[in-house]
Amino acid sequence: MSSEGRGFGFLQLDSPFMRFLSVLADLMILNFLTLLCCIPIVTAGASFSAMHYVLTKMVRNEEGYIGKMFFHAFKQNVKQATVLWIGVVVVGALLFMDWYVLMQMIAQSPQDSFTSVMLVLVYAAALVVYLMALYLFPIQSRYTNTIRGTLKMAFSMAVYGMVTLRTVANGLLFLVPFGVLWYGGWNAIPFLLVFCFSAPGYVRALLYNGLFKKYETSPEELEQQVEEAKKKREEQKKNKKRFH
Repeated sequence: MSSEGRGFGFLQLDSPFMRFLSVLADLMILNFLTLLCCIPIVTAGASFSAMHYVLTKMVRNEEGYIGKMFFHAFKQNVKQATVLWIGVVVVGALLFMDWYVLMQMIAQSPQDSFTSVMLVLVYAAALVVYLMALYLFPIQSRYTNTIRGTLKMAFSMAVYGMVTLRTVANGLLFLVPFGVLWYGGWNAIPFLLVFCFSAPGYVRALLYNGLFKKYETSPEELEQQVEEAKKKREEQKKNKKRFH
């Protein structure tokens, strides 16, 4: 009698339950690799980029061996992602220093309207930097671009998508591990060691995957663009011959 006949169809390798377990196992491996490569701290940007590369492959059902994909992406992104990571840390530190100084000034002069305005501007700048950071490493993992181009693309996604549900959910999901640690305390640490980056990142990848596709050219569109470029070059050659 088959396993399906005995009510064990959910144990079939292609069943939704087994696919779910497979995704959980991949996320555990990915989380371990991400934490491991974050240990030097300076390489955290490359580690996050590699993680998002694998997550995008997973949500598009293009994944292969998790470790092989991770280290391939890590090696490809290590230089540029490290520069971006250091930039995020430096800007974040400067904004924190500005906030601290302004809070001290407000404590001394609560009715100083100029200081209050400056504090609002610091909050606004911090929000934009935070949202940019959410998209920065997924973009770095997906596209070949200059640092300036990556920043520009992240700024576009962050600012123009600021009021969209996708960006709001993206921002909240990043805070999930901190919320789990806040409410669970030390008991939450084993869970965080297993899923702290990869599980929220997987849901985030489901959200930004559709957004990324809007920036990508399908094979059919790319082929059409190539054909149009060929026709344009042929027309230019014909025009040159006419003038000669």
